[in-house]
Amino acid sequence: MKKQDLLNALEIVRPGLANKEVIEQSTSFAFMEGRIVTYNDEISISHPVEGLEIMGAIQATELYLILKKIKQDEIEVSITDSEIQFTAGRVKVGLTLQQEIKLPLEEIGAITKWKTLPEEFVPAMKMAMYSCSSDNAQPLLTCVHVDESGFIEGSDGYRVMKTTLPKKMPVPTFLIPATVVNDLVKLNPIKVSSGKGWIHFKTKLETVMSCRVYEENYPNTTELLKVEGVHFSFPRTINEILDRASVFGKQDSTSLSDDITICMEKNRIKISSKSETGWFKEEANIKYAEEKMEFNIVPSLLKNILATVLTCTFNGRILKFVGENWEFITLVKINE
Repeated sequence: MKKQDLLNALEIVRPGLANKEVIEQSTSFAFMEGRIVTYNDEISISHPVEGLEIMGAIQATELYLILKKIKQDEIEVSITDSEIQFTAGRVKVGLTLQQEIKLPLEEIGAITKWKTLPEEFVPAMKMAMYSCSSDNAQPLLTCVHVDESGFIEGSDGYRVMKTTLPKKMPVPTFLIPATVVNDLVKLNPIKVSSGKGWIHFKTKLETVMSCRVYEENYPNTTELLKVEGVHFSFPRTINEILDRASVFGKQDSTSLSDDITICMEKNRIKISSKSETGWFKEEANIKYAEEKMEFNIVPSLLKNILATVLTCTFNGRILKFVGENWEFITLVKINE
């Protein structure tokens, strides 16, 4: 078979691997019914691989790394009772194959009828996840709230991002951890199916991602989003400044944590960021005559916001942006 086909499939399902094997085989790739499956108790991902008729589990790290280092495009695969063997030119590799699949996949449950997701689902999820909390002491606020009435939101108690979809969701309301959403949006799902304690997504490539969900009521943010006050606009060069500031932010592109600080006072805006090895500061002119204020934000989120709207509303405590189908607010720190 083609090495790259197998490697691509492993890349897709890797987010479903556990860091430690608390659950047996949760650090392995499981091969079953023409698909590669991973499971870590929070999510499970499976992807089809044509022509690979294997039943069993293989330790993930060794399999992935050796395939990355094999230079040949074609690999020959053979199986014994306890081993899977790869041959590529002069290279021969044998890996232990556990023929019994021990992952508790029955917990996920059967997937029922697939329903089509709104086209706006993935962009809305991506915007909402950056406003969620990383504090597990408040588990609800670590989740993206997908409401069946047709809106998606995320909040950490200090800010809220809410996007209204053009139509209702085809499944009941669910809460999904923002850390999981980060992997989900990369797959770009087009279908959804609701289960008991799980929500399932499917892509054009037939990848299936199943995610545990919270079954609790999310706080009502409607009143928080009602903000009236003075209006001002960010400078048109703000995205260029944010690009420079991002260099000294967190180098992990999957991070959902705040990266940069925005400070405004007396017609000046100051953007700053820092890393373990350096820091950045830049100022620009802005028409702003209110009290000095400061807030932290993920630069990619602010860039998405400012790509469509530069004007915002400030009521002395809360900053609000309004787009075509979304609203974003953040509490600000006022200089005493």
